[in-house]
Amino acid sequence: MRIASKLVSRIGGRRTILYLGGFYTIVAAGFPLAYAFELRMLDDVITISILSGFAGLTLLYGGYQLPSTDIRPDAYESVAKWCLRAIGAILVILLFVHVVSGLSDVVANLLILTSLAATAGLGMGYHDGRAKTRTLDARERRREAERYSQELERYKTIVETVNDGIFVVDDDGNFLLVNDTYAEMVGYSRDELVGSHSSMLIEDSEADPEVLMERAKRDVANESDERLSYEMALETASGETVDVEWTISPLPGRGAGNEPGLTGVVRDVTERNRRKRQLEKQNERLESFAGMVAHELRNPVSIGQIYSRELPADENPEAHAYVTEAFDRIEDIIEIMLVLTQGRSVHAERTPMELAAVARDAWDEIDGGEATIDIETDQTAVIDETYVQHLFRNLFDNAIEHGGSDVTITVGDLPTGFYVADDGVGITESEREEIFKTGYTTAGDHGGMGLGLTFVQELVDAYGWDCSVTDSESGGARFEFENVIEAEPVTS
Repeated sequence: MRIASKLVSRIGGRRTILYLGGFYTIVAAGFPLAYAFELRMLDDVITISILSGFAGLTLLYGGYQLPSTDIRPDAYESVAKWCLRAIGAILVILLFVHVVSGLSDVVANLLILTSLAATAGLGMGYHDGRAKTRTLDARERRREAERYSQELERYKTIVETVNDGIFVVDDDGNFLLVNDTYAEMVGYSRDELVGSHSSMLIEDSEADPEVLMERAKRDVANESDERLSYEMALETASGETVDVEWTISPLPGRGAGNEPGLTGVVRDVTERNRRKRQLEKQNERLESFAGMVAHELRNPVSIGQIYSRELPADENPEAHAYVTEAFDRIEDIIEIMLVLTQGRSVHAERTPMELAAVARDAWDEIDGGEATIDIETDQTAVIDETYVQHLFRNLFDNAIEHGGSDVTITVGDLPTGFYVADDGVGITESEREEIFKTGYTTAGDHGGMGLGLTFVQELVDAYGWDCSVTDSESGGARFEFENVIEAEPVTS
C-alpha cells in the first residue's frame, strides 16, 4: 500500500482514477477478441465485457466529475487510494481462495471482481473525501478566525495607542466607534459618544457630517480612493473650541451587506494654528518695522550722500572715499532689508524697462576699476527698476570681487530672460547651492556680509523667475535668469 500511495502522490489522485477507468474500459472493449480467436465462449465474453466496461465507465465519469463536486483538490488522493485499497483487498481474497480451493477462471475473476471493487472504492472514497474536505475547511476557518482575531486585536491596539483621534460613523452620521484619544480630545466618555450624532461636536455648518457623507458616497460611486481632509472646529463637553484637522474616507466593503459609513482620523491643530497666527503677526510687525526703518533712514542717508559729494576729495581722498562708500553701503543695506523682510510685497511700481539700460545704470554706480562690461541684451521686462538695478549691481560686485579687478563681465540674452557671466575663477558645483544662503561669503575679511546673492535669490523668488548657476564659456561664473520676459511678479 505504501507503493500505491507513493504512486498516487506522484501521478495525482484524479489521474489515478481516470487511468483505472481507462484500463477497464479498454479491457472491456478489447475482450471480445478472445471470442473471435475462439479463446472464450460468447457468454463469458459478454459477461466480462459488460461488468468490467460498466466499472471502467463509472470510474471515468467519477474522475471527470471530481472538480464539480464539493471535494477539495487536496482530497482527491484519498479517493484514489480507496479505489486501490478495494482492488488490493479483492486481490488478497482471490489469492486466498485460489490457494485454498483453486479458482476455476482466474482471468474472469480478476477482471470482474477488481473492476467492481474499484467502483465500490470510488464510492467510499467520495464519502471519505467529503469528510476530509469538511475537516480541512473547518480547520482553515478556525485558522482564519484566529488570524482575523489577531489582526483585529492588533488594529485595536493601534487605534488605541495612536496620538490622533479615530472615529467611525454610520451612514446617518452616528458614532459607531471612537478611541480614547478622540474621547479625551472632545471631553466626552466613549459611552456618551457611541450612538450619538456627530453634529453634537461640530460648530462649522459647512462641514456638517451629512454633507461629508454625501460627498463620500459620490466618491465611492465614482470609484475614487481620494481621502477628504477638512479643518474645522469642535466644541468640547466643557464648551471650549478645539481646532482639528479631519482626514475622512469611506469604510471598505460598502454595498456588500456591510454597514456603510465613514472613518476619520482627527488631529488637534489648535496649538499649530495659534503659532501660525502668532508667526503671521510677527511677520507683519517685521515688515512694518522694516518699512518704517527704511523710510526713516533714506532721508538722512540721501542728505548725507549729497553733502559727501560736495566735500573736497583732494584734501583727504581716503576719508572722502570712505564716507561715500559708507553711505552707499547703508543704501544697499536698506534695499536688502526690504527685500529680505517683505519679499514678494516690495514691487509696488512695475513698468516695462529695457534690461540693457538698467544694467548700464547699475554699472555706472559701481567702481569697476579696470573691469570691463559687455552688454549684449535687447530684452524688455516688466520690472521695478530700483530692485533689478540692485540685482545687477550685486552680480557685478560679486564678479569683480571674485574675478579680479580686470575681469570682463557679459550681460546677454536667453530665450525667456538674460544671463550675467564673467571670465573669472568660476563657482564650484559644491558651492552653487550655498552661495544664495544668508551669511555665506568668501570675502568676510574684506567686509562681505553674505547678503548680496541672498538678495538676488529673494528678488528672483519675488518675481517668480528661475535662477541657475553654471560655468561661462571662459570658465568663469554664469548666472542665468529664465521666465523673465512676459512674466509678471508673483503677488501674495
